[in-house]
Amino acid sequence: MEFSLAQFAPLVGTDFTVQTSHGPLILKLAEAVEYPRRGLPEHLRTPLSLIFDGPPGVVLAHDNYRIAHPGMGEHLLNMAPVMSSAGVPGGGPQYEILIA
Repeated sequence: MEFSLAQFAPLVGTDFTVQTSHGPLILKLAEAVEYPRRGLPEHLRTPLSLIFDGPPGVVLAHDNYRIAHPGMGEHLLNMAPVMSSAGVPGGGPQYEILIA
C-alpha cells in the first residue's frame, strides 16, 4: 500500500493499536508531516513522518510492529522511540514511523 499525508492527516488525534510481544498497546497519532523532497527523483515518494504518543511506563524497542487502525487496516511497519514527554503530566514516550 502506498501511504500519503492525505491518508494520515485526518487520523491525527485518533488511536492506533500496536501488536507487541506483551499484547496490544494503544498509541495516539500526534503528528503527520511530509518532509521536503530536496531533490529526490520523481520516482521516489515524498518522505512521511508519523509521530505517536505512547502510554507512560511502557517503552517499545525499535522494531517492526503490526499497527492497525479502523480507517487504515493493519500493516507491518518499522517504529522507533524518538523522544519522551515524561516531563509533561501524564506523558509517555513518543515513537516515529518514517515512510520513505
